[in-house]
Amino acid sequence: MSRPSPVRMITALAVLIPAWGLAAAAVALAWIFQLPAAPVAGTFLSPAPPAAQARFDDIGVTVALVYAPLAAVLLLRRPQPVAILLGAHAVGSGLAAFGVQYGLLAVEHPSLPAAGLLAYAGGWAFVPGTFLTAIVPLLLLPGRRGPLRRTLVRVVAVATVFATVTSMTQQGDGPLDNPLAPWWPGYQSLLPGSYALAAALTLCSSLAVAGILAVQLAKSGRDDRSPLLWLLAGHVFLTASYVVTVLPASLQLATPVWVFGTIAPIVGQIFYPSAVLVMGLQHRLRGIDVAVSTVLTTSILAVLAAGGYLLIVAVWESYGPPTPIAVFTTAAAIALGLLPARRLIHGRVDRLVYGESGAPDRLVHTLGAEVGEIGTGADGLRALASALRRTLRLGSVRISSTSDQSVGVLVGTPQGTPSLFTLDPGSDEATAVLAVTGSAPDLPIGRRAHEAITDLAPVIGVVVRLAAASTALEAARRSASEARHAERRALRRELHDGLGPALSGGGFSLAAAANQLARGDRAAAEAVAATVVDLLDAQSVTLTGLARGGTTAVHDLAGDLAGLVASFAGAGCGVRLVVAGRVALDPRRSGILLRLASEAVLNAVRHAGAASVVVTLGGEDGMVLRVRDDGRGLGERSGAGVGLASMREWAEEAELQVTWEQPAVGGTLVLVRATDRSPSPQAG
Repeated sequence: MSRPSPVRMITALAVLIPAWGLAAAAVALAWIFQLPAAPVAGTFLSPAPPAAQARFDDIGVTVALVYAPLAAVLLLRRPQPVAILLGAHAVGSGLAAFGVQYGLLAVEHPSLPAAGLLAYAGGWAFVPGTFLTAIVPLLLLPGRRGPLRRTLVRVVAVATVFATVTSMTQQGDGPLDNPLAPWWPGYQSLLPGSYALAAALTLCSSLAVAGILAVQLAKSGRDDRSPLLWLLAGHVFLTASYVVTVLPASLQLATPVWVFGTIAPIVGQIFYPSAVLVMGLQHRLRGIDVAVSTVLTTSILAVLAAGGYLLIVAVWESYGPPTPIAVFTTAAAIALGLLPARRLIHGRVDRLVYGESGAPDRLVHTLGAEVGEIGTGADGLRALASALRRTLRLGSVRISSTSDQSVGVLVGTPQGTPSLFTLDPGSDEATAVLAVTGSAPDLPIGRRAHEAITDLAPVIGVVVRLAAASTALEAARRSASEARHAERRALRRELHDGLGPALSGGGFSLAAAANQLARGDRAAAEAVAATVVDLLDAQSVTLTGLARGGTTAVHDLAGDLAGLVASFAGAGCGVRLVVAGRVALDPRRSGILLRLASEAVLNAVRHAGAASVVVTLGGEDGMVLRVRDDGRGLGERSGAGVGLASMREWAEEAELQVTWEQPAVGGTLVLVRATDRSPSPQAG
């Protein structure tokens, strides 16, 4: 993770050091000099009863201690208006708490410098942050700010300025003078009502913000619900504290009412800063999520203990001063009561920090349920990676198999250095690897996500192996399907190119025998019939080989070509064989070459209407076969039809090249050459 810039560091320290320093100084003054609880008379413009004003410095110390580190963390990791506002609130509250104690000390020691300025600071320094806190939720909510939100922000901003100015320039009737207050009786008489009006406007605006939060909570999803609920709870407690600053002391509120009003902002620190931190940082919690969860849990327990103690003691004081035994019993009861609450609080904080589905008690269950519904194969692997990325809020997820390079998937865009996980921890050699990155280049994945992936690594490894098995099965199915199609194509070629031309030639020979019988040449007819018998015997052998899955082998290519030519003797055209050289092909490839010649001659006789067909075996420049006819030619049929396609397939299988040409004088010329991969024919 990248280090914060020096400017951010200085800004964060400029908030943390003054806020904590002033709060610590206030506590030290009160403890060392045993100063009274009530502030200097006249320094507060708030109409709250004196007993409530006596708690303001406690509230200031609490706010300074809680909000200063909150603002510092936001300024370091994600500077925004909320961070500046909370930083000002922390420093102002620390100054207010210190001003109250300094003013009390100045009453006892009038020679202290700036006594009036600091004493009256106790009555106005907390005002800007306290009033502006009412609109913090509006600055944190996602989406565009509508007219209502913008109006509320403007109203509270104006009320804050008005209340701050009035409280800074007011002059009370106490023993100390405010150097910032003008001595205009008419002006001073307007200030209490003006302050009360500004506070009332802020209170109404804060109630409206609570309503907006409630509506947003009702419409939110599961992962966004927990921070909104905490923010709403904290905001309600802070809004309740505003009541004390608005209602005048003349109402003589019951003690529990104003005690609750003074303790409400302390109780609000249980919820409000936690929600602000999580919603303000968002994904930048990664890397400090465990620390934030621990600090929030500890802080909430401390605030609960302090708030409960103050509330109980305040109630007892209304009936008389509590005895030391009663105070000790109260503290012990609160401590014992918080022990069982720690687990509940820790679980709620985890849900706040990590979201409902990302909390450790639900993360493995949620992700395991999604993994259990994922199918096998590449689609299942992608669904698994998407589930991991979505549930753990990661930037990217890559799953790969070291044993099968075809199995792998990447979801998201990798940013920064990935964290690697072996998905087969029990094996001697890793066969699957998971690589994940955070949602930003400078953010790690977080310890909770690391622990969840480690727990689920064996399950994810099983899914990867199932995907590899599914991929292999699919490949085997494709191979089997291709083999069946190849077998069908071979059968088609055998029937079309082998048996078809042979039977056609046999038919022509029988026609010739019939003609010879009609002319009275019985001997010639019997010779032709014998040739047909030999041809049928040869095709019977071919069919037997076809049934066995083999290719008919030819050992005497020239002789079989002569038989092929003789079988077309009765076709009504002249078919002759020319042996231009010896062709050195193995028996299987020779059989394929014979099929090419059969198809070429059959096309010339049956389809082209040729009167003359010349079959030439061998030649120069790699020529192994040439079939020339004087028929009609191929025309638009060149390259089309089952016969021509079969001839190409047979030629490729035998590592030969077949082409068709149409000479200028007409007809068709079929050329079969040896390719670079096939042995060169030998001329003889």
